[in-house]
Amino acid sequence: MENYLSLAENLIEIAKDALSGPTWVTVLVALAVTCITTRIITGFQCRSSKTDAGYFRPVRMAPYWFPWLGHSLSFAWNMTSCVRKARDRMGEPVFGLILGGAKQNVVASPSMAQSVFAFRGASNSPFIDRIMEKVFGDSGIVRKMSPADRQELHQYVSHFLQEPFITEATNAFIRRIQRETPNLVTFSWSMVDQVPWERASEVTVENIDGKNVCEADLFALVRNFSAHITTAGFFGQALLEDFPNLFDDLWILDSQFPTLSKGAPRWLPIPGLPAAYKARSRLLQALATFQEAFIAWDDGRDPGVKFRDLDDVAEPIKQRARTMHKMGFSSMASASAHLSMLWAMNGNTTNIVFWNLIRVCAEPTLLEEIRKEIAPYVKASRPSREETGFPFEEPPQITIDSQGLFNSCPLLKASFYETLRLDSAGFSLKELSSDLTLTESKEDAANDGLKQPRVYKLSKGDSIAISHGALQNDSRYFSNPSQYDPLRFITTDPDTGAKRAEMHTIKPFGGGVVRCKGRVLAERENLAFIAAIVTMWDIEPVRGKQLVVPGRKASPGTFSPKKDVRVRMRARV
Repeated sequence: MENYLSLAENLIEIAKDALSGPTWVTVLVALAVTCITTRIITGFQCRSSKTDAGYFRPVRMAPYWFPWLGHSLSFAWNMTSCVRKARDRMGEPVFGLILGGAKQNVVASPSMAQSVFAFRGASNSPFIDRIMEKVFGDSGIVRKMSPADRQELHQYVSHFLQEPFITEATNAFIRRIQRETPNLVTFSWSMVDQVPWERASEVTVENIDGKNVCEADLFALVRNFSAHITTAGFFGQALLEDFPNLFDDLWILDSQFPTLSKGAPRWLPIPGLPAAYKARSRLLQALATFQEAFIAWDDGRDPGVKFRDLDDVAEPIKQRARTMHKMGFSSMASASAHLSMLWAMNGNTTNIVFWNLIRVCAEPTLLEEIRKEIAPYVKASRPSREETGFPFEEPPQITIDSQGLFNSCPLLKASFYETLRLDSAGFSLKELSSDLTLTESKEDAANDGLKQPRVYKLSKGDSIAISHGALQNDSRYFSNPSQYDPLRFITTDPDTGAKRAEMHTIKPFGGGVVRCKGRVLAERENLAFIAAIVTMWDIEPVRGKQLVVPGRKASPGTFSPKKDVRVRMRARV
């Protein structure tokens, strides 16, 4: 300890000597001394102390350089890497990080993470309230609801997990996917004749070897296509028709989600931030108009020319809109709640569809195996001129046996789970309303070479953070974690030889007492999207012989590609 204090005193003397120099030199020296001193002190404080078996271990803070900021900069740059490096350095399944002046107790053990999710005294409500205010523009009406009103409003969200809505929504999504997948690209030369998702992806038509092929930006195409299908299934078709730029604004908002969640004001000189504020205003106005029209339509009054038919709005959305109206919410206050739902159903799942598709298409052998597996349940065809009697070619058709697809295609499902493992990097935040004792499993302890599990005690009011990305890329639980290998999720019944896909320890949709409300639908929807697209379309790169998975950049929940992938698409029938 004396050596550390002596070094710190020497650094302070250096800073004093610099005071007579130019101001900028003084500032730089002071900053350097402060950072080095902070690193020395926190490095000493994080040293491990021996703890007897059965006793609580202290939650040690990972060392850092910057006062107050702590680990914020490295966390913002790559939160998965930040957590993983801190975990490896500390050698602990529970450790502390300083983020914006506040301590977060990071849990980096699958068994302990499961205990946190199962603990009823761990709530994410404070963090959700912050997101509602900072990102979705809640003026306080939603956040300040009484517990009874909050429970009444959110009970309709839980309907996304329950029958009969799951089956009804699945059937509706399948019908839309069957209808629209043949129109993923339409080979229309004019932008006026293209469908909305084509216009967003800069689709062009080229004639190659006497046949028309479409070139498109794959991420923009798939993201907007899946968003249209999903949103129409929940909010109805009228919202998309009357606000054609809805998704343009949603993606702008999504791109600034981390910055907005930290409370960054509009005037900060951050690229994209002013545009995100404007996009949010347009989204709120559109959804306020939707709320007003729905209430009028529901009361039997004229909803206006923009919303003539709202019967296709999903029942849970209808019930939420009615409840907010009954509680006295203004249309704009209701809009922030609608916006949070709109983002939740599109912000992550649409990206996963892209990653799943390009990872499968980038491996020709895997692609052919999946096509062979799904062939009995997903069929694409085109009626011949002889069958129709018309002198022109009929558009292609696709049919999906959803039960067979969901229950009999383990490789397809495993490819989805492996995509979630690699390309989702969610971060769960909890606050404790009572004390919590965390004990790691014997298996997790053995993975660290220990005979006895470690035990930690967290107190009421403590914050807990769980990095799903760090857990999902931990080599102790997944061999060769950077490799895309769907077979790691395939298990074989020793008695029957039947194969099935198991998700194991990954929880990309969250977990615990309150789980992601759309996790079942998200899985079914993704499987249907991938199966329909690879059955209907051949996708190849504009340059090169084989698709290459692009680099990734941080995005809330699920990564986005650093650069879009330009592809050529041909119908397979």
